[in-house]
Amino acid sequence: MHWNLLLPNFDRILSLLREHGDYFAAHWWATLSVSLTASALAIAVSLAMGIAATRFRAVEVVLTPAVAISQSFPLQAIAPIIIILMGVGFHTKLSIAFVIAFFPIYGTCLTALKTTPQPILAHLAVCRASFLNGMRHARIPAALPAIISAAKIGFTLAVLGAVVAEFIHPDKGLGHVLLVAQSNYDIDVIYICVALLMVQGLSMYGLLSMMENYIIRRRAG
Repeated sequence: MHWNLLLPNFDRILSLLREHGDYFAAHWWATLSVSLTASALAIAVSLAMGIAATRFRAVEVVLTPAVAISQSFPLQAIAPIIIILMGVGFHTKLSIAFVIAFFPIYGTCLTALKTTPQPILAHLAVCRASFLNGMRHARIPAALPAIISAAKIGFTLAVLGAVVAEFIHPDKGLGHVLLVAQSNYDIDVIYICVALLMVQGLSMYGLLSMMENYIIRRRAG
């Protein structure tokens, strides 16, 4: 086996980035925009559903199995149905990435909201705070570290979901570039795409970790 065929040619990689930097940047932005939007939407919907499930037991009983079912089969299997129902474009990729990222975020948000420390709940009871005021001023702030931790996982999954969506509908994005590179056995382009995805994921993970550490230090102080 010629192992040198599997190793990146750094001179060619640098040459590709110099000559086709705009091309890679455009496709990287297409993947990043889907990932960011899907993860932000997943956090917002998960938090809203978690609040509703915390307030109404029936909501949790109905939603939790439905969310679990949505993760029980590969999205590639129903991709044609999604495309027929929603058409092609950004919103279809967003939907696929959202579904992949949503479940772990929802589960963490629900658990964090339902396990508010007892002293905080006692304080809310003494103050006779309404459910929404208690959620806004106590429960959500107490759950923030867990929510941010879920967001770190959710964004990573959203990146994966965006690439999967681009495999299903390869019009643009790093998933599209990967498909073309794989069909041509272009190892260097594959390494470029993988490196861009790694930088994207690690950058967002690091940013969210900084936010998490800041909140923890502020509480400790």
